[in-house]
Amino acid sequence: MPVILSQIFAPSDRVYKDAEGALYHYPRQYFSRITPYDRFIYYRPRGRRSLRPDSACYFGHGTLGVPIEDIDDPTHRYVPLLKYELFPTLVGLRDPFDRYYETESQRPIQAQSAVRTLGEIPYQRILAASNIDSVKMSLMPSTEDLVTSGYFGTPIAPPRDPMRQISEIPPGAGYVPHSDHRLDIQESAALQERARGDHQRLLQKIASTATTRGATFWYNNHIDLVVNFDNERTLIEAKSLTDVRDAVNRMRYGIGQLADYSVRYRAELANARPVLAFGRPPDRDTSFVATILQENGIAFISQDKGDLVPLNEAAKSLRLFSR
Repeated sequence: MPVILSQIFAPSDRVYKDAEGALYHYPRQYFSRITPYDRFIYYRPRGRRSLRPDSACYFGHGTLGVPIEDIDDPTHRYVPLLKYELFPTLVGLRDPFDRYYETESQRPIQAQSAVRTLGEIPYQRILAASNIDSVKMSLMPSTEDLVTSGYFGTPIAPPRDPMRQISEIPPGAGYVPHSDHRLDIQESAALQERARGDHQRLLQKIASTATTRGATFWYNNHIDLVVNFDNERTLIEAKSLTDVRDAVNRMRYGIGQLADYSVRYRAELANARPVLAFGRPPDRDTSFVATILQENGIAFISQDKGDLVPLNEAAKSLRLFSR
């Protein structure tokens, strides 16, 4: 059954770790209302501190993914938004006959409920009022499609985000919203992966290991981690590997991101050494991944039974593994 997702815009009003258009964070009371691969419509509540043109309006729609545990708080989950599209026309709460779209009557919506189930007829009526092209939406790639087909680069003028120094790995996706910037599909896919527990634990292990060796850390909405030692800077792209059969696709996607970020953030990275990190080692059938990365000048590391291990020669010389 489709759902309405209430999405507050102003960072000062947020209590959840959302990334609008990419990731929705929600408490236990709504667990049963989120169904994988169902549809959603975004609703913008009125802000406590500011009033936007899309306040009290339905403003976009898309497709839900499979919920992800919040490893920092088991009473909450994330759900990736596999597809997302803004409405061409904002839709108010009421139709031209002054009936609420959601209730199909004069009965008001349950505004205090952030996730509301929606009947098929009200769902279609809101889409019709928005002037959306449903056929176009069905042909859009999803973030799941992207991570299996490979990283395909960025727009001519790719988005940038300030580098931020951190003392610990931020919870969830670590997303910091700013201005009216809308996430593209590559950004969305990256943030969705960041929220996964194995990805979080991998970055936490890298950070804790590097801390004992006197490193400092930086990240932003795109880059997983930059580790700075006195005379060595590394650009780390982490990848979940829940299924070892996905090792080659994970490698291809990671190489694309490392190449993109090294150009997009050339000044900030200052020729940082590229590192691809897996949540677990690849199996014997895909162990050649280490050689491919070595021959492309990329260090390859993974977490294995709770320890960080170097998986090619380029990785063995990293300060992460110095004694």
